[in-house]
Amino acid sequence: MPLVIGDLGGATVERAGALAAREHAAARRVRPELPHGFEDAGACAAALQRLCDSGHRGLAAAGNGRTIAVMTATARQHPAGGRYARLPAEGFAADPDLADPAGVLAAAFGDLASPLIAGGVLRYYLVHAALPRLPEALSNLGFGRNGAYGVQPAAPRRGCSAAGARVAGAGDVDTVARLALAEIEHRSAPPMFAPPMIGPWPALAAGHRALHEGGAVHLLATLDGRDAGLLTIELTSPVPRLCPDGQPYIGPTTTLPGTRGRGAGHALADAALTSAYAHGYQTISVDSGTANPLSRPFWLNAGFHRPDTASCVSSTAARQASTERARIRRRQLEADHCAATETPPESRFRDRYAGGDS
Repeated sequence: MPLVIGDLGGATVERAGALAAREHAAARRVRPELPHGFEDAGACAAALQRLCDSGHRGLAAAGNGRTIAVMTATARQHPAGGRYARLPAEGFAADPDLADPAGVLAAAFGDLASPLIAGGVLRYYLVHAALPRLPEALSNLGFGRNGAYGVQPAAPRRGCSAAGARVAGAGDVDTVARLALAEIEHRSAPPMFAPPMIGPWPALAAGHRALHEGGAVHLLATLDGRDAGLLTIELTSPVPRLCPDGQPYIGPTTTLPGTRGRGAGHALADAALTSAYAHGYQTISVDSGTANPLSRPFWLNAGFHRPDTASCVSSTAARQASTERARIRRRQLEADHCAATETPPESRFRDRYAGGDS
């Protein structure tokens, strides 16, 4: 039976929502800390509809009379990195019973990305829930791992004696912005090579002032009588399918280069976990870049073990090549589509997602 790919909307949203819920249930069997709310088909359909209503373009792929993949994207502008597209986790799903999802995803991505590439979109960021076979399938499309998200229960921690932590007030915005700039500069250095910040200093301070006024908490590490580090606790998750919404989410975090290795970072993490527990929250989440030589081991040591939900990024050349492969692979699929329901149960989930870090 041929693979049919069409725009997401109307009745296809409901069917795609059912697929996303089924995929999420399979993902939670591997990573039970993922939010349980996305096991509900209605919640998944509502999330897809919100994406469509906010300007995302979505596609649904069907084979053998059922939806087997859904993918959404929207283009954005970065002042230094140019145009890029984001494919959010709540708008992406593949049938967990597919023995090899690469072909179906290639066909869907080829259709989704072709007009974006023609319009000058150079980079594509895809966020997804960890499932066996997905990392390999996305790698076959030219995506490489860029980051991961981790979740752990909120719990009180014993503070570090070498450093302290305090809650920043409205008068500390300049200090917060100065520390946030140190974090941006670190991510721009080798081997991460993130785009540098381009824009006036007041804009950075204004952004953190807005976070503070919106309920976010800035924790400042104190060492030798000076502010040496920053940890930002945001109260809404930017990735609700991966990190529970309504639970604390750790945003920009850094320590000053000359103070690293003296306990300031651990003082901040301990304060964040203790604060979340004291305020009645159940979990706390974080993301970090997989190429960041400081961030990844730090968060693992802080208890965010094996954060196996991932964000992937690819370059322009890989995207253009992947789009061509998608056209070829789609013709093959339409000639001889393989039914996923025939996959032997014992062969499913044979490979646990082994990445570490988003």
